Amino acid sequence: MLLSTTRRLVIVESPAKAKTIQKYLGPGYEVTASVGHVRDLPERAVDVPAEIKKQPWGRMAID
Repeated sequence: MLLSTTRRLVIVESPAKAKTIQKYLGPGYEVTASVGHVRDLPERAVDVPAEIKKQPWGRMAID
């Protein structure tokens, strides 16, 4: 029987949060800190480019 070596990456902003979350998620996850913003999110729907809005994952919780 083969064991799965698949791990999931979770990126959070602070190292303290990463350490705490890693305890809850366990060995199947790699939790690391970005130590800052990876990317600023749009504030309004008009700020999201049309080609991204068409993607199935392109919905964001913005006004």
